[in-house]
Amino acid sequence: MRHRRIWRSATVAVSVLAGLVTAGCSKTPGERPKADYNVLLVTLDTTRADYLSCYGHTPETSPNLDALAREGIRFAKAISQSAATPVSHASILTGLNPYQHGVRVIYAEEGYRLPDNVPTLATLLKGHGWQTAAYLSSFTVSEFYGFDRGFDTFDSGLKVPAHESFQKGDGVWLWPVKENQRRSDATTDQAIAGLKQAQGPFCAWVHYWDPHDPQVLPPDDVMARFVSDGMDMPTRRRAIYAAEVFYMDSQFGRLIQYLKEAGEYEKTIIVVVADHGEGLGDHDWWFHRILYQEQIHVPLIMRVPGWPSGKVVSDLVRTVDIVPTILEALGAAPPAGVAGRSVRPLVEGQADTVRIAYADAINAFDLNSKLAEQRPLDEMLHCATDGTWKLILRPRLEDQSELYNIKDDPRETKNLYAQESGHADRLKVELAKCNGFVNKPFGAAVDPDVQARLRSLGYLGGDSSSTPPPAPTTRPATTSRP
Repeated sequence: MRHRRIWRSATVAVSVLAGLVTAGCSKTPGERPKADYNVLLVTLDTTRADYLSCYGHTPETSPNLDALAREGIRFAKAISQSAATPVSHASILTGLNPYQHGVRVIYAEEGYRLPDNVPTLATLLKGHGWQTAAYLSSFTVSEFYGFDRGFDTFDSGLKVPAHESFQKGDGVWLWPVKENQRRSDATTDQAIAGLKQAQGPFCAWVHYWDPHDPQVLPPDDVMARFVSDGMDMPTRRRAIYAAEVFYMDSQFGRLIQYLKEAGEYEKTIIVVVADHGEGLGDHDWWFHRILYQEQIHVPLIMRVPGWPSGKVVSDLVRTVDIVPTILEALGAAPPAGVAGRSVRPLVEGQADTVRIAYADAINAFDLNSKLAEQRPLDEMLHCATDGTWKLILRPRLEDQSELYNIKDDPRETKNLYAQESGHADRLKVELAKCNGFVNKPFGAAVDPDVQARLRSLGYLGGDSSSTPPPAPTTRPATTSRP
């Protein structure tokens, strides 16, 4: 069978990849950063690029992010390495692809926690004297996943501690969703209070969760801007999503205003990126965890002191390029083995080797996912794209794979896998170099009670149908959020 050849090729290519990921590094890995800029990394959970105004959405949803884009650099074609929150964030924080950093799933016996020996942006900058702090908004980026390493302050915003978050009730295990997320205003309050205490250069990670689900909604006046009576349920759900994006943007604006008032804005490297998008009904799916463009094409905006402003980069970039870019702006090289590389040549209009973006979705072995039951074709997905051609490979069902020309067909409506075998084979070679395929579950067999617990966590990927969730018509009582 054809997929067996792919697996063999992937094994042969491991040594090839080791050389590829370090190519192009002119500085010495681990060299001390020379510039005392602050670093602000803002991650927007579950935020589609096409729901920001600067990426074309109307009505206006993101005036503050639009302003940052006008003053900095907007990347029109940024690809996330996963459509699952912990997996994607691990790539953002390390510059490594999922098969390198080892976070592959929301939960299994193994494969869900960032290993202690993997360097992150926080561990690297803390080691060079930066004060490091994280102000986060959900369980899925908490210390449970190993993301607290390197931070002097780590505020995950959880009412229920991460290690106690799984609770048993009515015979199943549940994740207290509302208690273990917080709205962007609360996270921004904490971030501003913390930054006021910073002495010397800081590296701060701020994570906003609002668009992920309608469990905790924006204030009524914001809801009224987007949601109206008489909307059908799919239209209402999309309108709520837009309202959540708008409110999140307003809180980002508060954060930027603080930096300006504190005199820190002009000496701060600012990077804003989403971990992944959301289906919202596209490709008959309302959630995430799969690899179409609405899932992995993410907004990416940077403002770097001394770099061009008002720039739009149309070349393909990846979220693994963020850490190398920040380190480049600070005058240092990334650690050896990092998959990403600095985007500075693209920003400056220089010729640069075409990037290949990798993404995967190991749904079959994720105990927090029902996709293997709901969408059997999507139980195991691997993606490679050069920005024009995009392959979604199903290694266990290879003939059901998909190939799109996303330049001509950005909504991925015409599968060319059978007609364009040359492009498909070329991208299969890129996947083989990565050796990211998985053919067995992570860890040992799991107790059935634990499996039931994990499938009831409340994460959207575990929802039981492809129909949109019920859309609340009013804002929940404030006691429902931290």
